[in-house]
Amino acid sequence: MGFAEDKMEIRSCLPKLLLAHHKTLPYFIRNKLCKVIVDIGRQDWPMFYHDFFTNILQLIQSPVTTPLGLIMLKTTSEELACPREDLSVARKEELRKLLLDQVQTVLGLLTGILETVWDKHSVTAATPPPSPTSGESGDLLSNLLQSPSSAKLLPQPIPVLDVESEYVCSLALECLAHLFSWIPLSASITPSLLTTIFHFARFGCDTRARKMASVNGSSQNCVLGQERGRLGVLAMSCINELMSKNCVPMEFEEYLLRMFQQTFYLLQKITKDNNAHTVKSRLEELDESYIEKFTDFLRLFVSVHLRRIESYSQFPVVEFLTLLFKYTFHQPTHEGYFSCLDIWTLFLDYLTSKIKSRLGDKEAVLNRYEDALVLLLTEVLNRIQFRYNQAQLEELDDETLDDDFPVLQDNLDVYLGLQQFVVTSGSGHRLNITAENDCRRLHCSLRDLSSLLQAVGRLAEYFTGDVFAARFNDALTVVERLVKVTLYGSQIKLYNIETAVPSVLKPDLID
Repeated sequence: MGFAEDKMEIRSCLPKLLLAHHKTLPYFIRNKLCKVIVDIGRQDWPMFYHDFFTNILQLIQSPVTTPLGLIMLKTTSEELACPREDLSVARKEELRKLLLDQVQTVLGLLTGILETVWDKHSVTAATPPPSPTSGESGDLLSNLLQSPSSAKLLPQPIPVLDVESEYVCSLALECLAHLFSWIPLSASITPSLLTTIFHFARFGCDTRARKMASVNGSSQNCVLGQERGRLGVLAMSCINELMSKNCVPMEFEEYLLRMFQQTFYLLQKITKDNNAHTVKSRLEELDESYIEKFTDFLRLFVSVHLRRIESYSQFPVVEFLTLLFKYTFHQPTHEGYFSCLDIWTLFLDYLTSKIKSRLGDKEAVLNRYEDALVLLLTEVLNRIQFRYNQAQLEELDDETLDDDFPVLQDNLDVYLGLQQFVVTSGSGHRLNITAENDCRRLHCSLRDLSSLLQAVGRLAEYFTGDVFAARFNDALTVVERLVKVTLYGSQIKLYNIETAVPSVLKPDLID
């Protein structure tokens, strides 16, 4: 009996202690105290600790204790929805059911917090709406989903939040991201909540705040700029948690369409070219974590949802590919570019599968995407050639970027024409090209030839098997050219020729 009374006293005292001192306690002690209370709830709620979750809801609803309540809520989601192995299966199921019963209430509270902050700081009343010709209304994607309310809301100016409001919104978005990781897609996730999340996702697109922080220079302004960007990252985390769910109820598909409309509005916004910004400079100004989250969204869309969404007649697939193309080839980092190429690979896999399953409709499918694929092929080829992309390729230290069907003629002509510049000296053969500019151009052509030869080599599988007879003439042309190149290199022994810049041209000739 005494032990039960002790536990009751602890359950009563710890929340009071936390409530009395949460503003003065060091963060790590406050967070540890929150976890201890949640651990007690994990064992005793609801039988012996019936007001455990009610207390959390009350903390969230009081403006003075909202941050504390949100910290408690996130800890509860982490510890009770995804508990460790020290609980029985029956208890885990009970806790999940108890939490699911609270989801609608919790999501309503979080929506209210975010909407209240947004509305409080909104400056739309004092700011005239953008003109119809401003291009910010998502013209490419306006036919995706007829949603007048979101069409009006998305172009609104982004408000400037005070530090406390940013902190509260960060906590609310962190809670949502974790909740979305385990709750099922349902009507509890309302259009109002989704629209609000997308409002905050726009903070990641706001280059003005980062510019102001860097211009003003103070550490406080820099922190504010970083926090605004972080709100965008957290909002995109929420969106990606929803996007990662493959099992989508029929009643939630309309919500998905709305999500895609709003996200593609953001995609168009950050890939918009104007007099003040090129697309690449705009992407360079955005937070790197935000770009990563946005790329994750595009990957999830193509890999999980494209098959489902493409069937909607109002979904503009070709326009989406246009935006993805701009986003891909203006990435400010190599890693970002490679991640986008992975998305295109997923799309090509999807297209291949679609063609195989609809052989009778093959030509119609190919005709729909032909222009986009040719453009993709051309740009990828340019990216692996020194002629177009020398600075970035030299940074990669001889890594081969990708392969696609190349046009070798120009580089082969340079390679096959080297014989006229080979002269005989006392010590052997020497390449009689010494001018710095000529050596540089030769270096670029030889490197391009090496990359393109590797790309051609990887095409072998596309000329064998069932298509051997149909593609025989094309394959024969390629093989004849490769044999000619091989014989040529063996006859004049380019790998053994002296050059004016041996450290550069020698490896090129060997390759």
